[in-house]
Amino acid sequence: MSTTTGRLRAPAQLALGARLALGSGREGWGRLLMTAAGVAIGVALLLFTASFPGIVDHRNARLYVQNDTFGDDGIAAPTDRSVLLAVADTTFDGEPVRGRVVRREGARAALPPGLAAFPEPGRMAVSPALARLLAEPGNELLRERLPYPVTGTVGPDGLLGPGQYSFVLGSDALTVDGGALRVERYGYSAPAKAMDSRLVLLNAVGLIVMLAPVGVFLAAAARFGGERRDRRLAALRLAGADRRMTAWFAAGESLVGSALGLVLGLALFLIGRQLLEQVTVAGFSFFAGDVSPHPAIALAVALAVPALAVLVTLVAMRRVTVDPLGVVRRSGRERRRIWWRLALAALGLLVALGAMALPGPGGPGFADAEGLLNPVHGTFGSLLVSVGVLLVLLAVCTLLPWLVEALIHRAGGGPLSWQLAVRRLQLSAGPAATAVSGVVVTVAGAIALQTLFFGVSGAYSVRQPDAAGARYRYSVEFPGGGTRSLELADRLARSTGVARTTGFTDFLLSGPPGREWDGGEVRIADCTVLAEFAVLTSCQDGDAFLTGPTGIGRAPGEVLRAGDRVRALGHRGGEAPEWTVPPITATVPSRPGVDPTALYSPGGTLLLTPRAAPEGVLRGHPATVLVSMDEAVADPVARLTTDAMVISPQARTRTPLTAERDHTYLAVTRVLTAGAGLTLLLVAVSLLVGQLERLREQRRILGVLYAFGTRRRVLAASVLWQTAVPMALGLALAALAGLGTGALLQFTAGLEFLMDWGSMLALTACAAGAVLLATAAGLPPLLKLLRPDALRHE
Repeated sequence: MSTTTGRLRAPAQLALGARLALGSGREGWGRLLMTAAGVAIGVALLLFTASFPGIVDHRNARLYVQNDTFGDDGIAAPTDRSVLLAVADTTFDGEPVRGRVVRREGARAALPPGLAAFPEPGRMAVSPALARLLAEPGNELLRERLPYPVTGTVGPDGLLGPGQYSFVLGSDALTVDGGALRVERYGYSAPAKAMDSRLVLLNAVGLIVMLAPVGVFLAAAARFGGERRDRRLAALRLAGADRRMTAWFAAGESLVGSALGLVLGLALFLIGRQLLEQVTVAGFSFFAGDVSPHPAIALAVALAVPALAVLVTLVAMRRVTVDPLGVVRRSGRERRRIWWRLALAALGLLVALGAMALPGPGGPGFADAEGLLNPVHGTFGSLLVSVGVLLVLLAVCTLLPWLVEALIHRAGGGPLSWQLAVRRLQLSAGPAATAVSGVVVTVAGAIALQTLFFGVSGAYSVRQPDAAGARYRYSVEFPGGGTRSLELADRLARSTGVARTTGFTDFLLSGPPGREWDGGEVRIADCTVLAEFAVLTSCQDGDAFLTGPTGIGRAPGEVLRAGDRVRALGHRGGEAPEWTVPPITATVPSRPGVDPTALYSPGGTLLLTPRAAPEGVLRGHPATVLVSMDEAVADPVARLTTDAMVISPQARTRTPLTAERDHTYLAVTRVLTAGAGLTLLLVAVSLLVGQLERLREQRRILGVLYAFGTRRRVLAASVLWQTAVPMALGLALAALAGLGTGALLQFTAGLEFLMDWGSMLALTACAAGAVLLATAAGLPPLLKLLRPDALRHE
C-alpha cells in the first residue's frame, strides 16, 4: 500500500477519497447527505442570485410588449389593421390592476398580446390572477368596478408575471376624442429608466450581505466530519499514506458531498422557481421560465463550490494530526496578529470612499432630480462600495477570534460550568468563534443594510402639503370628457359617500415661438367653479382671468399676454391648432388650499369661461372632477374609484394629499427582508453543524468529566457558555461594525445619518435567539455522548 499510494497524484488521491466515502456504509452516507444538504441550500441561493440578469432581461421584453400606449403611430384614419386603445388601469386593495379598453376597427386588426380573440363590446378577458381575485368573497367593490361578463383569458404573452392583475374590455363607443389611441401594433421602445443609484446601492449591498454567510455555511458543511472517517484515515495512515495524502483523501470525501450538493441544489432551485410563480411582491411576479441563471455565473458556481469544499477541507486538515492510532485535532493557543485584520478593514473603507471619486454626469458627485447629492453614481460605483462592505465584513469575521482570545485570557473564576467553558476557550477559542462568525457577518451586514435602508426610505416617501383644511382631497380624471365636465361632476356627486364635487377642464399651453415654455396653464369652467379657485369681484360668461403664481421674478401678465398665439399640449388627433389668448378681464389672486392637484405654472394660470374659450379647444381633453368625501365612509378611495369606473372604465382616481411609496422601492425592500430572514435561517443551520462537530471532537473529554461525577446539567451549561461568550462579543462587534458601515453607506449615498435603533435591537435579539436555539438543538446529542463507551479508544 505504501508503494502504491506513494505514486498517487492529487487527482487520484481525490478519486480514492471519493470511492472510500461512497463505500463507507450508513454512517458515511449520513455525513454525505448532511454535507450535500448544506451545500444544496447555498447552491440554490447562488443560482437564484445568478438568475437576476435573466429576470431583468425577460421582464424588459415583457414591458416592451405592454408599452402599447407609449407612442402614437400617427394614424389619422381607421385602417384594415387599426385598433382603438385606451388605458383603464386601477388599484384594488393596494395592488395595481392593468386595464385596457379596445375597439376593433379593421378586419385584420392587430390582436392584443395574450388574447386569442377580441372581446365583444361590454365583455372582457382577464388574467388568471384577476379571475381568482374577482371570485374571492369580500371583493364586491371590485366586481362592481368590473361588472362585465368574462369571455376570455389573457395569456402569458400579455402579462409581466403570473400574479399580474390584467383585463382587456371590448367597446363599441371608444373614440380618439374620448381618450383613445389608434395603433396598428403593440410594443413601443420606451427610453430606459435607470434605477435610482440609491436603489442600485441598496440592491448591491443587500446581495453582499445575504451571500457572505453562504460562504461561511458552505465551509461549515464541507467541514462536517465523522468518527468512521477518522478511523478510515487512521487506517490509511497505518497502511503507509503520509499526512499530505490523508488530507487529499479527506478532500475527496468532501468533493463527493459537494458534487451531490450541486445536484440537490439544482433540484432545489428548479422546485423553488416553480413555487416562485405563486409569490407576488409589491405587484411584481415572475414566470418560472424567466428565472434562469446566467450561464457564465452558473458555470462559476458549479466550479467554485467543489473547489471551495476541497480548499476548506485541506485548510481544516492542517490542524489535524492523523496517526496510525487515531486522529487528533491540534489545540492550544496560537499567536494571532491583529495588524492584517485592521488593514483589511481599512482597505474596505478606502475602496468604498474611492467610489465617490468616480465621475458622474457633472464630475465626481452629482445632484439628482430631487436636488440630493449622490456622490456614488451608477452601477459600477455601487459595486465598488459593495466590495468595500464585503472587505469590512471579512475583517469583522477575522477580528472575532482575536477579540475572544484577548478577553477570555483575562477571565476569572465563577461557577463550575463557567470555569469549564473558560478553560476550554482558553485552550482553543478558534472553533467556537468560527461557529459564531456567520452570525457576526450576518448581523453586521444586516445592521449596515438597515441603516442604509432607513436613510433611503426617506427619499421614497412622497412629501405632500398639509391636508388640514383642504376643501377637496381627491380628484377623478375622465379622459376625453372635457366637454362634459359639469355633467360628470353632477353624476359623481350622486355617488355613495360623496359630499361635494366641482368639475373643470385644464391643460398646459405651449407659448409663442421662442417662448414655448412660458405658456402656462389654462382652466375652463363656468363662473361658479372659477370662483372657487380665485377671488373674482365679478364674473360673466365670456370673461378671462389671469392668476398666479407667475414666472420667477416676473409680474402677472409679463409671461402670458392677451394676443399671444398658443397651442394646447397633450392634444390628440394631429397637431393642436393655434389660438389667440383673449383679452384679460382682470388679474386676480388665487385661493390657496382648494385644488390639491395645483401645479406651479411659470406662466400663470389662465381662467376662461366657456364663451371665452376657442371653439373646439375642449375636444379630446380630459375632464377633472375634484371630490370631497364624507368622513363616515369606511374606505373612501376604494368607494370613489368604484363609482368613477362605473361611470367610465377609463376614469382615474387620484389622492394628491396622500403619501405614496415607489413600487420598485417596495419590491426591493420586501425581497431584501425575505433574503435576510432566509440568511439568518441558513446561519442557524450552520451553527448547528458546527455545534455537532465540536461535540464530536470533545466526546472523550466530556466522557471523562462525566465518569468522574460531573453532572450533566453542568456539562450542558458549559457547552452553552462556550457559545454564549463568543456570541456576546461577536454581537457587540457586529453592532459597532454595522453602525460604522451603515454610516459609511449613508455618506456615500449622500444621505443624512439616520438610525432605526429599534430595528437594530430587534436584529441583534433575533440573531442571539438563533444562536441559542441552535445550541439548544445540540444538547440532545450531547446527552447521548455522556456514556461510558465515549471513553473507548482504538
